[in-house]
Amino acid sequence: MKMLQEILVVAIGNLILKIDTNKVGKGTGFSAEQPLACPVDKLIEGVQLVGKHDGEVIELSMCQWMTTRLASASTDGVVCCLLFPLTL
Repeated sequence: MKMLQEILVVAIGNLILKIDTNKVGKGTGFSAEQPLACPVDKLIEGVQLVGKHDGEVIELSMCQWMTTRLASASTDGVVCCLLFPLTL
């Protein structure tokens, strides 16, 4: 049976990360009591850096029909359009 890939795209400061929750969690869940810990200078398996701004990211947007496109905006005034595969 094939497991569905669950992807979460997040902005932390000026970074945009793609998190594959199946790889990171290896089937386990996360909670406020046991959050995912991943230093941005040493990413863990299942977490990938997909974008970086000079300023803090203030907006992320993704179209539900074209999940390979992600737009981000930051306080530096830059708007980026990232193209990447969300499924491998």
